[in-house]
Amino acid sequence: MTAIKNLFLCMLWTVFAGAGFAQASGEESVYRLEDITVTGDRDERRSTDSPVFTELITAEEIENSSASTVTDILDDYGLMYTSNATGDYIQLQGMGEGRVLFLINGRRVAGRIAQRLRGDTLSLANVQRIEIIRGPQLAMYGSGAMGGVINIITKKPQDAFSFSAGIRNSFLLAHDDPDTAEQPGPFKNFNPIREQHITASLGIPIAASRNLITLEASRGAFYLNEQQNASLFPEYYRGMAGLDTSFPLGNAAEMALGASFMAMRSDSRTDSLDSRDRLSYLRADGYIEAQLFPLENGTLRLRLSDNFYQRNKDRYSGTSDQWTTGDSYENENIAALEALGVYGGFSNWILTAGLEGALHSMRKYNLSGGTALLDTQALYVQAEYFREHVYSIVAGIRGERNSRFGFMGTPKISAMYHLPWGFRLVGGLGLGYRAPDFNDLYLEKDDEDGSPLILGNRNLDPEYSLGFNLGLEYSKSGRFFGRVHGYYNELFNEIVYLYQGNRLGDGKLTFQRDNVSRSLRTGLDAEGRLTLFKDIFASAGYSWVYAFDRAEGEELRLQPAHTVKMKLGWDHKKSGVHTYLQGRFFSALRTSGLGVGIAGLDAGGDVSYSSRFVLDLYFSAAFAKHFKVHLSVDNITGRIHPLGPAAGRIFSFGLNYSL
Repeated sequence: MTAIKNLFLCMLWTVFAGAGFAQASGEESVYRLEDITVTGDRDERRSTDSPVFTELITAEEIENSSASTVTDILDDYGLMYTSNATGDYIQLQGMGEGRVLFLINGRRVAGRIAQRLRGDTLSLANVQRIEIIRGPQLAMYGSGAMGGVINIITKKPQDAFSFSAGIRNSFLLAHDDPDTAEQPGPFKNFNPIREQHITASLGIPIAASRNLITLEASRGAFYLNEQQNASLFPEYYRGMAGLDTSFPLGNAAEMALGASFMAMRSDSRTDSLDSRDRLSYLRADGYIEAQLFPLENGTLRLRLSDNFYQRNKDRYSGTSDQWTTGDSYENENIAALEALGVYGGFSNWILTAGLEGALHSMRKYNLSGGTALLDTQALYVQAEYFREHVYSIVAGIRGERNSRFGFMGTPKISAMYHLPWGFRLVGGLGLGYRAPDFNDLYLEKDDEDGSPLILGNRNLDPEYSLGFNLGLEYSKSGRFFGRVHGYYNELFNEIVYLYQGNRLGDGKLTFQRDNVSRSLRTGLDAEGRLTLFKDIFASAGYSWVYAFDRAEGEELRLQPAHTVKMKLGWDHKKSGVHTYLQGRFFSALRTSGLGVGIAGLDAGGDVSYSSRFVLDLYFSAAFAKHFKVHLSVDNITGRIHPLGPAAGRIFSFGLNYSL
């Protein structure tokens, strides 16, 4: 009974819907995974007691990197194999696009283009950690979590005053593509201040309240190709401000509320006539939540939240010297009301039940009615039977009603068992689903540059998946951690782009979203982390994925089949020096079978890209107690690849102050 009470007391401090916090500690290390709490099943616990596969990108790992956006850190972690104006190509268990659910403290993130989220519209300035859950193992998560969940956990207001600030400047040498004839000298058109990034965070306790203010500003200059007529990197400006507040409501409740706002403008030169595309983004997020303790062994959490996203595209023509505006815009909003109850009064049992209701709306330039609406209501129940540090079995079911697609139900089960000698066995089985989103239904991409016409389809059916996960983990004295994790997913009613022929009039290739019968995703993920001689650490990871279209009887290669990541570093806490060498390898990619490839469309032929390898170097040193200086070189080899990096070596210098 004592073990249950201790576990439950820990759970009381979780923020509803997966928003937890790790206790701040100078001894916390990304390599001591057994000491880190996770919120994958919405109950905060040590990672070794969680019955689901949860990988962590910790605050320490984020701080010791050159990353400034979610795109940057997911790229460093090896989850993103390319990124462009339509968003980041993230995949978990061979599934990407809308099959990976993005959350911020358990709240859904609005705003995807062609199913892909632009992570550079999400800041890392106030991120505590990022949790990655692979596979549909939990009943808590609804539509879109078939491949897994990426949950961004932000920093929480603390009782003590705090202040931190950082500034970073990045630059790169001139574009020097060996496949072209020009090959300029290394300092031609050199720009020493191409990109700047500034952040500030201020924690202020006022009376009984705790408050956290976060500010960020970024700027990037044009980076043009050798012919000086098109942008390899755009000119952009980005700003973000956020406020989070929490305070007690008597002795048995706590209230938290917050809001954040992000604005970004990105300009790209597109041809020799100085035409220009301008993309403007807005993000606004607000929430208010209460945590109540009506029973001795129970808690109730309520939350009201709203997440808004807006994207506008304008085009400037150098020929006519005018802007074309207002003909390509969209905004999306998710308003949600949620309630979660947890009861732990039974011996070795934790019972969880939740209610969710959401109104999802989109306003888009090509909608005849101007705005599309849908609402969802969901109920989920989950029971866990456990013995701490020995085993855990979690079973649950989620029923969700979608106003457009009707009722969907998904049962899930996950289990964990501690074996002798530091081994842990983890497995899960569950159904997943994805209701077609607004971009599936209403997307229309008809650029004037000769690229194909891309259309949505308002007659789509939801996707379903049956997924199975099984893995073995090993941990030894905090110095070594390793895991091998296999999965098998059957995907039904898969939504892909199908070739529709050439459009009459201009002969444009036309592709439209449609359902196909069935496909397979299977593979494995392996990871190992080792601390040597107290200060030297090494880590490596390998992912293999195999995709097969059962309808056509052929292999699908819409993502690299093999991905390898590795890191070797030195972390000398006494002197404050931290340095590492980091590499990522992606095998050759061939877009084939059904659907859209990464940079081109499959219209009866394959598009192939060679393997690529990216190598980065990072160094930081603390001095004068509160200061830290850091240097980094991204893409040390300087090799340019169609899927990225698009430029040679990128050099960064930064300075951080914390109090």
